[in-house]
Amino acid sequence: MGIRLKLVLICMVLVFLVMVVTGTFIIMSLRMAEESDQAARLTDQAERIRHEVIDLTFLSPAVSPNLRGTALDTMISDSFAELVPGTLPADMEAFIICANTRMTLETTADNSTGFYTFLTQQLVIAALNGETRFDAANRSYQNHLGDWVYFFEFATPVILQGSELPDYVIYVRASSMEFNARLGSTIRTIGLAALIALVGASILSVVFAGSLTQNLLRLNKQINDYKIGEIVEPIAVDKTKDEISQLALSFNNMSRDLNTGMSVITNEKNKLEIIMYNMTDGVLAYDDTGTLIHSNYACEELLSLDSEQISGMSMLELFERIGIEFPEGKSIDNLDDEIVNVGERYLNASFNPHKDRDGRTQGLIIVFQDITKHMLLDNMRKEFVANVSHEIRTPLTTIKSYAETLMDGAGDNPALRQDFLAVINGEADRMATIIKDLLELSRFDNKHMDFDMELTNLVELVENNVQNHKITADKTNKEITFTTELTAASIHIDPARINQVLNNIITNSFRYSGDDAKIEVEIHESGRYYMVYISDDGIGIPREDLRMVFERFYRVDKARSRELGGTGLGLSIAREIMEAHGGRINVSSELGVGTTMMLRFPKNE
Repeated sequence: MGIRLKLVLICMVLVFLVMVVTGTFIIMSLRMAEESDQAARLTDQAERIRHEVIDLTFLSPAVSPNLRGTALDTMISDSFAELVPGTLPADMEAFIICANTRMTLETTADNSTGFYTFLTQQLVIAALNGETRFDAANRSYQNHLGDWVYFFEFATPVILQGSELPDYVIYVRASSMEFNARLGSTIRTIGLAALIALVGASILSVVFAGSLTQNLLRLNKQINDYKIGEIVEPIAVDKTKDEISQLALSFNNMSRDLNTGMSVITNEKNKLEIIMYNMTDGVLAYDDTGTLIHSNYACEELLSLDSEQISGMSMLELFERIGIEFPEGKSIDNLDDEIVNVGERYLNASFNPHKDRDGRTQGLIIVFQDITKHMLLDNMRKEFVANVSHEIRTPLTTIKSYAETLMDGAGDNPALRQDFLAVINGEADRMATIIKDLLELSRFDNKHMDFDMELTNLVELVENNVQNHKITADKTNKEITFTTELTAASIHIDPARINQVLNNIITNSFRYSGDDAKIEVEIHESGRYYMVYISDDGIGIPREDLRMVFERFYRVDKARSRELGGTGLGLSIAREIMEAHGGRINVSSELGVGTTMMLRFPKNE
C-alpha cells in the first residue's frame, strides 16, 4: 500500500469516525429525549385513567367496598368507554386488563392497529406481578392488513383497597411511527453529511498526499524499472535537493557500481543453471542450519521425490528418509561417501562441505550418482562366477574322488573299474556341456553368433522335431502329440538353432513330468505372428520363479535339476536365439498343474 493511499485512507477514516461518533451522539440524544417525553406522557395518561375510571368508580358511594368480580369489571368497563376515548391523544391507545382473567375489559384500540383481546407483552406480565414498566423498544405489532405498527408502551398495576395482588392493569401505548420517520430522516441527513464530508476529505487528502509523495512516487517508479544487470534510465533528481532527491542521487551512484558486477554474476548464474539442469547427477545444497537452498531436477528423479517434498524436509529428515546414517557427534566436514538404496536404484552419495573465505563451513553439497547399472552388473558378475564355479566344481569333485578310488586299488576289480570310468566319463561330458553352453552365451553377448537364415516351413520343422521325441516318449511311457490347422508357415529362420530351442523345451517337459505324462505341441496363427505352444502336465513352476526361469544358472529345484542333468543355461540360450530371430519366448505355469512355453515368430513381410 502506497504512502499516498495510506494518507488518504487515514484522513477518510478520521472524518468517518468523527461523523459516526457525532451522528451517533445526535441520534442517541434524540432517542433519549423522545423516550423520556413519551414515558412522561404515557405515565400521565395512565394515572389519569386510573383516577377517573377505576378510583372514582370503586370509591363511588353506589359501589360497595367489597364489590369484586364481573359486576365491578362491567362498571369499570362502562366508565372507561364513557370517559377515555374522547380525551386520549390521537396517537395513543389505552387498555384496561382484568388481572384474574388477563383479558382486555375495554380498549380504545381497534383491529387496524393490532388489537388483541389477550395481551402477552412482557411489560403487561410484569404489571400483573405488581411492577410498573415503560418499554421504549419500539415494539411492533401486525395489524389486520399485515402491516407492522410500532409503539412506545407503558403498563402499571392497579391494586384495589383490601387486595394484596393487582386487580387490574392499565396498559397505554403511543405510536412511534412519526418519531421513527423523523429519526430516519435525521439518520439520512447525517449520512449524507458524512458522505459529503468523506468526499471533501478525500479530495483534500489526495491533493495533500500528491504534493507530499510526488518525489517518492517518481523514485519508486524508476526503481521498479530497474532490472538486474540493467538500468533503463537514471533516476531524475529533483532540484530542491531535499532528502528524497539525495536518496535518488545515491541510488544512481549505487546502481552504476552494481551494474557491472551484476552483469558478471548473471552470466555465471546462467551458466551454472544450465549445467545443473543438464546434469544426470542429483545435487542438493544445504546451508549451515540444514535448510535446503538448491536442488536440481535429476535429484528429484533419483530420490523419487517432488520439489515440494524435498524443500519441505530438513537435511537430517532427508537422510532418515533415504537411509543415510549420520553418526552422533560427527560434523558435516568429515562425512564419508555412502551407497544408499532408494526404491530400485542404488545411489552413491558424495558429501562436500562449502566454506567461506575464512574457512568457516557454510553448508553442505550432496551429489547423488546413479550406480544402479554398475551394482547390478557387479552382482551379476559375482553371481555368475559363483554359479560357474559351483557347476564345474561338482563334476570335478566327482571325477577326483572316483579317480583317487581307482588309484587306491579299486581299479583291480574290472567290473568296479568299468563303473567308475563310466561315471568319470559322464561327469566329463557334463563339464564339456557346461563349457559349450558358456561359450555359446559368450558369443551371443559379444554379437559373434552367426546364423544360417533360410526360408523354412515352421510346421514341418516342429512336426519333425516332435516325431524325433516320440521314441523317447515311448521308452519313458509318456505321450507327445502335435496339432495344427496350418499346412505351411514359411519364415526366415536358422532351422538348426530353432531345433535347438525346441529340443531344449521338449526335453525339459520330459524331465520335469511324471509317469504317463502328456506333452502337447500346437501351432497357431495371428495377424503378424506364428505361435508355437509346448504344454505339459508336469510339476509346474511357482509364480515367484516365473520371471527368473530365463536367467543363467537359475533352477527352480536345484537338486532335482542337477540330478536330471540340467545346467541351468538351456532356457537362457533359447531366449537369446529367439530374440536374435526377432521373436519372443514366454512361459506360463501353475504349480502341480503344468507348464506352457510359447514361442512367437514374426511373419515375413
